[in-house]
Amino acid sequence: MKKLIASVVVATSLNLAFAAGFGIYEASARGNAVGGSLVGDAGDATANYYNPANIAFATNIQLAAGVTFINPFCDVEVNHRPQNKMNPGWFTVPTFFVTVPLPADFAIGWGNYTEYGLGTHYSPGWALAADTQKTTMRQVTLNPNLAYRFTDWMSASVGIRESWIGFENHKQPYHGEYYGGVAPYKLFTKLKGDDWATGWNAAIDIKATEDLSFGLVYRSKIKHKIRGDFDMGGSVGPYGAGAAAAMLGASAHSHASAWLTLPQSVTFGANYKVTERYRVGTSLTWTEWSSVNSINFVIPDGPGGGYRLPLRWKDTVRVGFGMEYDLLDWLTIRGGYTFDEDPTSKKHSTTMLPCGDRHIIGSGLGFKLAENLYLDLGYSFIRMNNEHYMVRYGRSDGSYGARRYSTRNGHSHLVSASLRYSF
Repeated sequence: MKKLIASVVVATSLNLAFAAGFGIYEASARGNAVGGSLVGDAGDATANYYNPANIAFATNIQLAAGVTFINPFCDVEVNHRPQNKMNPGWFTVPTFFVTVPLPADFAIGWGNYTEYGLGTHYSPGWALAADTQKTTMRQVTLNPNLAYRFTDWMSASVGIRESWIGFENHKQPYHGEYYGGVAPYKLFTKLKGDDWATGWNAAIDIKATEDLSFGLVYRSKIKHKIRGDFDMGGSVGPYGAGAAAAMLGASAHSHASAWLTLPQSVTFGANYKVTERYRVGTSLTWTEWSSVNSINFVIPDGPGGGYRLPLRWKDTVRVGFGMEYDLLDWLTIRGGYTFDEDPTSKKHSTTMLPCGDRHIIGSGLGFKLAENLYLDLGYSFIRMNNEHYMVRYGRSDGSYGARRYSTRNGHSHLVSASLRYSF
């Protein structure tokens, strides 16, 4: 059954992060436009993501579905020499939510969304192809929630987060080196695997006044053990990949695995109704990225038995502000700003994920199409700070080299659309 579900979610999602770390926060067009500031009072089925405790105040069945299209790119330099632009194209992040009120002040909800992902694509043979040439991480969360309204002003919820993650990495080991000083290394490797794991979430929602509400959401760590396969092709001088690996007492094909911890986080938010037509909100998220200390790739029959990717990331804060104004009875305008702190270490870095703090400007429109049907459209622009750091890569003699990797002019376009309906 899990393999069937995995096939479905992979077919409908291809996710890429251009947020700090490899977090994905694009859960709805409305939320994207207002900087995620719906934690205190989402008011629709997307509360299953922003604050599941809020679904306890629902009075009817609610549905929401949407998609965000993401196009990231940046200029790249290695040792001050320009490389081809990192531009892997457009990626999609689909979402689906449903809320159902129950008797006795209970409510249940369901969320299908993405919390993590990354994707980078460099030209074959670029200067740091020994570190990575192409990397993709896809993740999908299936999240049932149960909420209870204790009073007219307070509710709480608990939920299960069933997480599927798929990882694929291509690189060109020892690129630029010569075998015996004469023949170049022309190896390429592929590492691919996936895993299911379970985490949980809990939340509270407080209506301090008729116009002011607060929310607090906790998401637990999720520990994945990604299992898959390692394959090596190409040649080393006159030897094929299989023969070259055999000389090292290894195989060009092997099972592979790696532990990856998705970090815990805490989000606080507040929403305030200034007037009947004008609303503002804010959100603050702390993420324990320091739990992503390293990734150890175990390749039992491969060269060296695997390798360790040190990260040494730090904990971060993400803060967002947003507003909504009902310009007409059928038209709402939205705007927001988000600052997303970069967790990466300049001493322990990888080209799998460009680093740098992010500044996100959000905008959007909401249309009331019918009495209970709404269409939300959003556009966000991400500006990534210019950064540089050292990337370490392995040499054929067992030693390590390092090169200065710089990212400049990093941007991302996010275009999103959502439909919301209540029965």
